[in-house]
Amino acid sequence: MKKFEKIIMGKTIIVTAEKELEPQIEILFTMLEQLDSNKLIHGFSIQVGWSVYFLHERETGNFILTTPDYARNPFEDITEDLTLALWVQLEQSHFLRKINVEGLSIKFSDKIILTKGVLELEKIYLQRNGDVEKGDSGWYIGPVEDNNTTELYALYAYQLLKIRPEIIQVLALPNDYMVVFEGNEIKAVLNENDVDIFRGSI
Repeated sequence: MKKFEKIIMGKTIIVTAEKELEPQIEILFTMLEQLDSNKLIHGFSIQVGWSVYFLHERETGNFILTTPDYARNPFEDITEDLTLALWVQLEQSHFLRKINVEGLSIKFSDKIILTKGVLELEKIYLQRNGDVEKGDSGWYIGPVEDNNTTELYALYAYQLLKIRPEIIQVLALPNDYMVVFEGNEIKAVLNENDVDIFRGSI
């Protein structure tokens, strides 16, 4: 774990995360530099892809950047360790670059619809629908082979971090895309024209 500091508009911004995430931290600093100076105050929040970041003034002119704590309850708990939030951002952007696709962001609190019992299966697919309400990611996760149930339920995107973390990387794909998993491996990524764009990118 390492502390990173940068002076922005006369204010010291402090970020704590694993050293390997320095490039993602620099992106955060750059975004803060582009804000109006009157926004860099205690309580300010900014959404960057999956996560929301908050400024907390600890002492005059010194600000800690925090994020919801995805290891606990992100609706109530916050943490100064940005590692998990930045890791998700890195995983999603890396995957989009790998297949050369412009992404569509998803927030940690967006809901995903699933067929009951699907996350225990070896072969699953995800498909994203664009015709959804605010707070719904558009993602549906279902079984590749019929598992004899039509019962559906919803969970928050961040809950997949504990259950099937390999799914996190694909959640920033655009609408009308489909992903097929076998275990923790991606077997196919079909674009809006049902063309598998994954195999050629490996």
